[in-house]
Amino acid sequence: MKKQWIVACLSAFFMWNCQSKNEAVEVGGVTERTPEELAEMKEYAPTFTFESIDGGQIALEDWKGKYVYIDVWATWCGPCLRQIPAMKALEEKYRGQNIEIVSISVDSERDKEKWKKVVEARGMQGTQLYAGQTSSFHNDYQIRSIPKFILIGKEGEIISQNPPRPMDHRTGELNQELTDILDQLLTQ
Repeated sequence: MKKQWIVACLSAFFMWNCQSKNEAVEVGGVTERTPEELAEMKEYAPTFTFESIDGGQIALEDWKGKYVYIDVWATWCGPCLRQIPAMKALEEKYRGQNIEIVSISVDSERDKEKWKKVVEARGMQGTQLYAGQTSSFHNDYQIRSIPKFILIGKEGEIISQNPPRPMDHRTGELNQELTDILDQLLTQ
């Protein structure tokens, strides 16, 4: 026990000493990175261009300079449909601000008309895009199940591959944790 404590203290000292000199250090097989190295290692969101419900094409790059909160969903997905009221509240709360609320449908081609009808019938706002099932989008964003949410930064960097969902499952209301994150981003 005493030996482990000494090793932990020495490791912490060497990490602090090296980081204060902006050097990377390996501790216990894990390389600790300097803030400068971390900034260079940003993971950028893979580009995409999808059909808008209005008929035009919209690309991720169209939102450069804005935060982008993405909801990946389908009309056959019950948990996705339960998120719609909170997504609508989110869209309303951030309308006109520096954040784009985007819903991307992964419905099959045969359900594309159903997607349009659901968007209209449920009064969904924000940006409504259709990705379908055959795009590289699924692989690029590691979509294994839906609903899937993604938060992208103003320069196209991935802030989170799994941000909080719009609906707080305990209350059924807009998720305060998510709005706190978005509000904080908008003040930076």
